[in-house]
Parts: sequence; structure tokens; C-alpha cells
Amino acid sequence: MLNYMKSAAAVAVLITLGGCSAYLQSSSGTDYLARYDRLGYDAAPAAGGQDAADVDADVRRIASVEPRLEFPARIGLARVGRFGLTAIPGDEALIWQAALEDIGDSFGEFVPVSPLIASMVSSPAPEGTDRAGAIIADIRRGAARQHLDYVLIYEVGSSSREKSNAVSLADLTIVGMFVIPTRSIDVEASASGLLVDVRNGYPYATLTGHSEKSGISRAVSSISTARDFVDTAEERAVAELASDVAEALEGLKQRSLELAAE
Repeated sequence: MLNYMKSAAAVAVLITLGGCSAYLQSSSGTDYLARYDRLGYDAAPAAGGQDAADVDADVRRIASVEPRLEFPARIGLARVGRFGLTAIPGDEALIWQAALEDIGDSFGEFVPVSPLIASMVSSPAPEGTDRAGAIIADIRRGAARQHLDYVLIYEVGSSSREKSNAVSLADLTIVGMFVIPTRSIDVEASASGLLVDVRNGYPYATLTGHSEKSGISRAVSSISTARDFVDTAEERAVAELASDVAEALEGLKQRSLELAAE
């Protein structure tokens, strides 16, 4: 029992797991809409009356967008926080800098989208407006003022769970609360990204980086420890996302060459 207490008091090295996923898109809106005639959509009236007809018209308008891929390009980085576009934190900026330096300058230059510039060219969204859509629209406006071609919009989120472990009875003692790790903490973090065309809103890639972190903490420091776990897990998720972005850009660059040759 004494050996167990000593090893527990040493605060275990944390376990970090990471992963990422990505989906690339370069399909043609013209090709998509050509299926309307080929499959006979235009010949059939909309089922559901005028409301359905309005939706059908929206679908056609939305689908008409075309990919416009060309490298090198000016690519923006835009981080979405709790209240909208925010400055990229220093630790995350270093992660992006390292990841983008690794892929060189063949893709062009990467520029943070400035919240101040975006605020100069944006207006408050009307009440009832979809928040996510308004934020993305403001980011595109700011990116346009900075003369960016594409912008990677990303946000980071996490969830944590805390529970007592086998030595939680030590919480009942004054010394135990300060010395013995009696809390198990598990954190899951994700960083989700969307690469869009600034000019027409075409979505070239959706990406997600995942990270998990777990460890143990003393009762009196569980809140601060959990915050540290969250920060580290979120940074790890951003690192996974940054790595995935590099691979996605390579795939999109190859696709741009194919489109240019058609």
C-alpha cells in the first residue's frame, strides 16, 4: 500500500492520443446542375408547394459554385472563439508556424486574418441571423480586405471528466488533500477546420484533429490541473489539424493541376 501511495503521489505521466480526418472537395457545380436535365428534375413540379419550390431554387443557386484552385496563393488562417473571429493564441501560432514551414512556400504565403480588419468591413448581424453563418461571412469580408485567396477557418473545443480514484478517502484528511492524487481527469479535444474560397465561398476541405489526455491530480489542485490538461489537449488537437492541412493542400494542389489541364 505504501508503494502504491508513493507512485501515485508522483503524479503519473499523462497519456496523449491523437488523430485526424479530412475530406477534400473539387467537384463542379456545372456538372452537378447538368444532372437536373439528364435526370428530369425540371420536368417534375416541386412536391410541397411554394415553400418547397423556394428551397429547390436555393439548392440550384447554392450548387452553382465552381472550384477555382491556383497555387501559389495567399491563404488566411482564421480562429473562431466563443464570440467570433479571434486572434490566434501564441502557442497555437507557434504550432502553425512550424507546420507551415515544413511544407515550404510552394503553396504561397499564410496570413492570419485580423479581427480588427474584419470588424472594419463588417456590420453587426441582424437579430435572428444564424451565428455560424454570420461569423464565416465576416471572416470572408476581412480576408477579402487582406486580399486573400483562400482561408482556413478553425475552432477548438474540449470536454473533460473528473472522478475520484481508489485513494479518494485521503480527501478526508487535510494533508491528503494537498499531497495524494485522488482525482482522475480525462480530457477530449478537437480542432475543426474549413478551407473556403474567399471570393465565392467554395468549400475545398473539411478537417478535424482529435486529441485525448488523461492523468491524476490532487484534490486541491484538480481545477488548475484540469485546465492544464485542456490546454495541452487542445494544442495537440491543433497540431493534428495543422498536419492534416499540409496534406490537404498537397491534394488540392494536385487537383488544381488536373483542372488546369482539362
